[in-house]
Amino acid sequence: MIKKLSKKLSVSLSKSLDGNNEDVEIWTYGLELLLNGTIKFGLIAGLSAILGTFKPTFLILITFAAFRCFGGGVHFSTYPRCLTFGVIKFLILGSISNVKGNMFNYNLLFYVTLFLGILTIIKWVPGDTEIKPIKNKEDRKKQKVKTTIVLILWIIIVQILIRLNSFKYILPITLGALTSFIFITPLGYWFITSIDNILDKTKVKYGEVK
Repeated sequence: MIKKLSKKLSVSLSKSLDGNNEDVEIWTYGLELLLNGTIKFGLIAGLSAILGTFKPTFLILITFAAFRCFGGGVHFSTYPRCLTFGVIKFLILGSISNVKGNMFNYNLLFYVTLFLGILTIIKWVPGDTEIKPIKNKEDRKKQKVKTTIVLILWIIIVQILIRLNSFKYILPITLGALTSFIFITPLGYWFITSIDNILDKTKVKYGEVK
């Protein structure tokens, strides 16, 4: 549905701007990403507001997206699966962020995330997908540098929040970073691929499962 809508909008845009077939394909892809992202954000924002976890969920989402943008990571094979898992994931993490912890727990989680972040950047960033693999060494190096910059900014923000005693914001942005790193690692790829395979088998056995 979204793909068809994006295609129609791109064709209309192409007629108005005198574009060619290549332009239509590029615009379709861009509009599809925009519409998918808007729907996903709208669902997460609306449901988290109902659950009373909008602020921590939003911080998790922003942090996750910042690392995901440059670090890459695993994706489901279909958009409905990605949408469903993404909404559930962020709502659960938002609810966890409301749990109050002590300074030791915050520090432990911070250092675990920092260690995993450094390891992930060195070994696995950027996380490839079948649709958009990054094979060029220079391009891969650039993505590592960009992800490292985001990690440094994240460290600075966490340290500022600690000095300001704003611990209620530390847990969400740490969970956002930790989750993003996990889904760049082989473990994250195995987890998502396993769910995908199970759903594919269910589709074959019982019918359409998107």
